[in-house]
Amino acid sequence: MFIQFSRDPDPGRLPEVVLSPFGAGRPHPVAEQAAKETQAWLECHEIFAPARWQGPLGGKMMGVLVVRDVEGRVGYLRGFAGTVGRRWLVDGFVPPVFDTRAFHAIWDGGGEEVTRLDAATRARREDARGGSDRDHKDSLEHAAKAARERQREFSRAIHGQIEALYRFPNARGESAGLRELFAPHSPPGGSGDCAAPKLLSYAFQHDLTPLALAEFWWGGIPRAGGRHHGLFYPSCRGRCGTILPFMLEGLVYEPAPDVGLRPMAAHAPERIFEDDAMIVVCKPSGMLSVPGRGPSRQDCVERRMQARCGLEDPTWPRMVHRLDLATSGLLIAPKHREAYVHIQRQFAARTIQKQYVALVHGAVQGDRGVIDLPIGRDLADRPRQQHDPQRGKPSLTHWQVLERGSDHTRVAFTPKTGRTHQLRVHAAHPDGLNAPIVGDRLYGLGGDRLMLHAERLGFVHPTTGDAVEFIAPAPF
Repeated sequence: MFIQFSRDPDPGRLPEVVLSPFGAGRPHPVAEQAAKETQAWLECHEIFAPARWQGPLGGKMMGVLVVRDVEGRVGYLRGFAGTVGRRWLVDGFVPPVFDTRAFHAIWDGGGEEVTRLDAATRARREDARGGSDRDHKDSLEHAAKAARERQREFSRAIHGQIEALYRFPNARGESAGLRELFAPHSPPGGSGDCAAPKLLSYAFQHDLTPLALAEFWWGGIPRAGGRHHGLFYPSCRGRCGTILPFMLEGLVYEPAPDVGLRPMAAHAPERIFEDDAMIVVCKPSGMLSVPGRGPSRQDCVERRMQARCGLEDPTWPRMVHRLDLATSGLLIAPKHREAYVHIQRQFAARTIQKQYVALVHGAVQGDRGVIDLPIGRDLADRPRQQHDPQRGKPSLTHWQVLERGSDHTRVAFTPKTGRTHQLRVHAAHPDGLNAPIVGDRLYGLGGDRLMLHAERLGFVHPTTGDAVEFIAPAPF
């Protein structure tokens, strides 16, 4: 499983500290070298040929871990997330963190029972829909409910047995179970099946010292968007954010970054307008709109406005809407409850006129259009959102090309809904612009800052009733 480099890396350039798996941007050069060698290897094997990994299901996250063995040799391991062709074990890749024989002993026997219970539940539902007599219909609905509960209980039991198979070692020689790490909550689906936990688990079990990790996407863009063939991405926070910190204990490693948060000048944010009812400011990229969790995330637009205004009630003004941490632009902070309610109702009625400006990668097809893609949370990789046709909330964006460059396109976005990361998802998704916003660490290629700016706000003044409009030109 230990793979030697085709060209030995320079010993003087090996990392002294394991970089955080949650950091955005390019991995350490030695991990990137291992990833490039792996990508070349994948292209030569039919099962991993990129053309086979296109289509609506998209591709898969792959990973490499550069390691040093007990003899001092430096090489690397390969891993993949989940399964390949429904197989956990593939030659040339590390195995999962559990015993596959024990897994199949549980799943193969239970799978038939799950299938039988699924069929029974569907049959009871159909019977209940077709019943005509009220008493008989109530009886059928009760039977359907009982069948669903039996299905759920059995499914919980099976998944509980499988979760108990997962054990994660760390560099101190300790180990922890899946439920133990996520307690008191239940582990998200797929926890422990990502490439990074598999790679670290194999390394610790075989006396290999981890030096550098890299994960990259292989294949077509997934339905949820935000992943592009051959590009590097940080480990997911929803699952690996709990597992990897434990596995890295005992190594000298870089802590996870507080993504996007930046130190701010004392005068930020810039005041655009102020009267007795409200303040309009221009938030810089990297500043929170409202306080976050933890002491490091208390500095924000709302707290600074409250300190500046020195109102009799120190809890005002309050933000009536928010911008993503990475997004810059206009925000409204009403100074009292009446103004807050008045503007809040305008947001609820979607009468607020908002326009954003963004730089996106590459050339955009067409000059204007509408993107209608429902969006929901990606529970396995928070704070990412994803296109979710079944459970996502309606999300509508109008767009227009403002300027075309050699590498980028300047676009104006007019969102008709206000979903989290709406513009970022709509820009990056293949059914949207298929052009991620420059600097987007979650859905694009990363960079110094997200090139997205709330440039224009129009609404009815909360006390005068006049139509007002504010403009803050994009700083890029």
